[in-house]
Order: sequence, then C-alpha cells, then structure tokens
Amino acid sequence: MALVPCQVLRVAILLSYCSILCNYKAIEMPSHQTYGGSWKFLTFIDLVIQAVFFGICVLTDLSSLLTRGSGNQEQERQLKKLISLRDWILAVLAFPVGVVSIM
Repeated sequence: MALVPCQVLRVAILLSYCSILCNYKAIEMPSHQTYGGSWKFLTFIDLVIQAVFFGICVLTDLSSLLTRGSGNQEQERQLKKLISLRDWILAVLAFPVGVVSIM
C-alpha cells in the first residue's frame, strides 16, 4: 500500500516544525534568559501548537492506514475520536493562534 502524497506532506511539515523548534531553542538570545523565556512570544507558542497539530494529523493518518479494512468497531470508534480531536485543535487553537501571530 503506497503512501498518499498528503500523508507524506504532513510528515514533512511535522519534521520541519520539529527542526525549527530544536534550532530555535539552540540559539542563545538575551530574551530567552528573562522571565518566561521563549514562551512569552506568541510566534513560539504558535510554532509549538502547529507542531502538536501536525503530529496528531500524522498519527491520525497512520491510524487510518492501519485500521483500514480490519472491520474492528472499537478501532474505528477510537479513530473517530482522534479525528474529532484533530478537528477541535484546528478550530480552537491552531487556526486562530496562527492567524493572529502572522498579523
């Protein structure tokens, strides 16, 4: 079974977010030494939220690939919960914080 380009793209985006987070934390900046560190910046918080969101997207894609055709009702119910969690994070956290942080 071949991977869909959408799934490969989500994995690539997740890896790029994780690499940016690692590089950002490695840079020594004076603002990182003050109260709150890098967590006081909305762009950093948005980067973490987006990385978590794309991590859940990748997990959802992998779960759907593994449960496809199994016919197990419990696995399908868990997958629906994971999809609803992914949609909730997009609607409540990822999109609004992302839009505000780029303005």
